[in-house]
Amino acid sequence: MFLAVGFLMPFEWLVSEEAISAGLEETDGAQRAVISMESYKFTPHEIVAQVGIPLELTLQNDSFLVPHNFLLDSPDGKRLMEVGVASGESQNVHLTFTEPGIYPFYCDKQLWFFPSHREQGMEGRIIVR
Repeated sequence: MFLAVGFLMPFEWLVSEEAISAGLEETDGAQRAVISMESYKFTPHEIVAQVGIPLELTLQNDSFLVPHNFLLDSPDGKRLMEVGVASGESQNVHLTFTEPGIYPFYCDKQLWFFPSHREQGMEGRIIVR
């Protein structure tokens, strides 16, 4: 899957230590990162990426018997991507951001009357500079 996205939005430049230390590997002109999907969290929950450089994310579901999804929204709230990942599986997604901004991602899976995974803290963001 390949997606080019871009939006003009005001942008905060503060980044957590986890995002900085998690970083991205840059090889062959692309940025790459692995996002672990576990019970109610993404690790890392913040990624800093560069505008115009392809980004490959490996979404790895490390949960036992729990499916997750990866929903990515634009800074203004429009859905850009939705990828389901079964327990023990992984999916690769490819993006190229054309505008800086903060792009939230989350899992909205929910079991019956329990809060959704997002409501329990399973969310993060891609900070594009």
